[in-house]
Amino acid sequence: MISSTKKFFIALMLFLPAVASAQPNLVTTIKPLGLIANDIAGNHANVEVLLPDSASPHDYALRPSDLKKISAADAVFWVGPELELFLEKLLGDADNAVRLTTYPGMPVRYFDEGAHGHDDHDHHGHSHDGIDGHIWLGPDQSIVIAQAVKDKLVKLDPSHAKDYESNYARFKADLESAKSSLETRLSAIDNKGYFLFHDAYGYFEDAFKLNSLGHLTINPERKPGAKTLVAIRGAIKKGQAQCVFSEPQFNPAMVSTLVKGTDAKVLVLDPMATDLKVETNQYVDFLNQLGSQYLACFSEI
Repeated sequence: MISSTKKFFIALMLFLPAVASAQPNLVTTIKPLGLIANDIAGNHANVEVLLPDSASPHDYALRPSDLKKISAADAVFWVGPELELFLEKLLGDADNAVRLTTYPGMPVRYFDEGAHGHDDHDHHGHSHDGIDGHIWLGPDQSIVIAQAVKDKLVKLDPSHAKDYESNYARFKADLESAKSSLETRLSAIDNKGYFLFHDAYGYFEDAFKLNSLGHLTINPERKPGAKTLVAIRGAIKKGQAQCVFSEPQFNPAMVSTLVKGTDAKVLVLDPMATDLKVETNQYVDFLNQLGSQYLACFSEI
């Protein structure tokens, strides 16, 4: 027999709300941001990436499922209209949105600083007159991104604040170690002549004192102009470039044509971490992957 006192407490427990609340749900627009967010969240928050691997953040059409994911998120981390212009109206004033280009302490660069010449100006999708939105490609900028995630999680889930602080400290230490190692290896390279497919790597190149000879296109959704291709082909034939970097989202045939009959290599830079997984990889894996491709261009590895 169950006593009347026990019956009372059983009934009371059935009507009490659960003590443990659901984990914070974080959404990042692109996978590299997801890698950073997951490094900080650890086991205490869920991290989802909005854009598929094959999609470009410069020009993406939101689906109904995307809108649902955004509205259900406790926090949505986006670079800003400099990259994801399609989200400007939706996230500009949203309470759950964290814009990273304007986050306190974010060191941004501008496209007109050290920009290489090109023969076409394309303002569709994202601007190349102001802030460079590819902030996740810079080690120093990524530390601020991690700080933004940590700050938001501490507010959303203060019971795990110490863990978030610890994860952030580990992230920063690991990133600074990886950066130092890459600086040492890249500084030993004398000739750094290369061309890029896409004008996106300024933050990485600033961090490691690299200078490309130019890029095939500003906006990856547009084909390079004929004048640009002729100029790049001429430079490659003169032996000025050790390699040309393509990207996995684009047909490499054009790049292969540019280097045909020369000693220049064709290598791939993946700014979107296509072959990495948020569940198993870390941001330092992404940074080291980029560094390895630059080193491969310069024949160290």
